[in-house]
Amino acid sequence: MKKFIGTIVTSLILFSSVNVFAGAKVSSQSIVLDGKDTGIKGYNIEGNNYFKLRDVAALLDGKDAEFNVSYDEGRSAVIINSKSDYKKVDGDLTPLKDSDSEVKVSKHNVYVNDVRHSFSVYTIDGYNYFKLRELGQTIGFDVNFDEKTNSIIIDSKAIEPKSLVKNQVDIKIVEYATSYEEKDLNILKNPILDINNFLKNINNNILATKDSGQISGSVQYVNSENIVEVIPLSTKFNGKFTYKPFIRITQDKKSEIFPYEDKFEVAKTLTSKGFDPTKEFKISLGTNISDNFVEYSSFNYK
Repeated sequence: MKKFIGTIVTSLILFSSVNVFAGAKVSSQSIVLDGKDTGIKGYNIEGNNYFKLRDVAALLDGKDAEFNVSYDEGRSAVIINSKSDYKKVDGDLTPLKDSDSEVKVSKHNVYVNDVRHSFSVYTIDGYNYFKLRELGQTIGFDVNFDEKTNSIIIDSKAIEPKSLVKNQVDIKIVEYATSYEEKDLNILKNPILDINNFLKNINNNILATKDSGQISGSVQYVNSENIVEVIPLSTKFNGKFTYKPFIRITQDKKSEIFPYEDKFEVAKTLTSKGFDPTKEFKISLGTNISDNFVEYSSFNYK
């Protein structure tokens, strides 16, 4: 029975599937920055040129359109901030060679100045490769192509950035709800629970907004901050819902709510809180809103 209860180096971007290619060839086109040929090239993938994100950041460091790149491990996201100094790392601006490594569509989200964008990104040997025009559009610098010289032209003067999605909307989320499968677990077969067990049990994440109606979301746990984030599936919408995770144990007429801190041994936790782990009980993930527990996922132990 399904239950509906009311009350989300690298990049973070959502894909329905992960495409894998066998190797990539170095592009014949190099970057010309402010009239100077840098000699920096990218890979030609599926007929398009993709350049290493950190190479582009290193080239623009100190320029008007400079930007910084970092990785948010907790969110598995690439973070780009414009008008910020870039600290070069080993491997930056190193000439590329044809690669026999797997070329994978990146599954990470990418944020530019705290706004998520739907970039086309590939990962090769741990590095992320982007289309220059998409970077220029979202960060704010001009990219053109010179057919005579077969070169990609970058002007380092900063311009007004734009979204990759037409009419991107900043949303105000007023409510979050889920639907999930009510599953029966066995304490001997499922002795330990992690927050991701609860999150994977959710079938639908629904965000109710002030002006855009209900939209579907994607959920993830940010371990470094001990919060759960729900972001719209579509990058047309910019916003997120966050909550502090709590666990509720219910047995007969008794229940107790406590903050989620880490994965836990079910029997040991029940015993420490005065419950009987040999009898049936329900354990739920949710949050406390105005001292009321709002349930987002649960399991029944029998």
